[in-house]
Amino acid sequence: MTDRIVLAARNNALWCDAVARSHGVACTTDDVAWTASTRTPPYYPDAVTLSPDAGEYDVLARIDDSDGCSVKDSWSRLDLSMEDFARLVVGEWVWLDPSVPSTRLAADSRWQRLTTPAEMAEWVRGWASDPDAEAILRPSLLDEPGVHVLGARTSDDPASPVVTGAIVNVTGEVAGLGNVFARDGDVERAWSAAAAAARTVTGGIPLVGWEAGASVDAAVGAGCERLGPLSVWLK
Repeated sequence: MTDRIVLAARNNALWCDAVARSHGVACTTDDVAWTASTRTPPYYPDAVTLSPDAGEYDVLARIDDSDGCSVKDSWSRLDLSMEDFARLVVGEWVWLDPSVPSTRLAADSRWQRLTTPAEMAEWVRGWASDPDAEAILRPSLLDEPGVHVLGARTSDDPASPVVTGAIVNVTGEVAGLGNVFARDGDVERAWSAAAAAARTVTGGIPLVGWEAGASVDAAVGAGCERLGPLSVWLK
């Protein structure tokens, strides 16, 4: 499974990179880790490990590890507790193979690609858990190569609100599927519909991502394989 986790972790790191850069944060990526030079936006890590052999100080030496620092440990192998970090989240990498039949997915014709800053702002209002979160994902992300913002409204009326959505990030061999949300709380259906919509814009490449809690079951219900655990550490 390691090779697929490498692909999933790198894809996720490149999405974190795009979000961080949209806020003016300089970032570095090599075979060991993706790291940010300064604090990243809320909900986004300051580092993502890209090798199962990455050590604690391989990562911490590259970042501002003061209070508020967060690290995504892609193989759940680090022990950062000795540096006063706490394990905040334990999740799982997931992989949806192209061989999984589309009939297994809950395709929804309301889902479409959103391409304008105004549409992106509508999507963000649907996704954000609070007003402060609306500043995290900026319209400039629409200009990132491989990024597709997908969503569905309450009806065919283009003025109706976006109530479910996801973001797809294509990086070579795989496409990351993340930021899946549903205002009605039906994460299982949203994940399945998001995967179906993602396939329409990415073709026949695997979909990857990470989820935690009930969202893992939603991904598995859509046909995903579990690849292995990851942890998010917070100081």
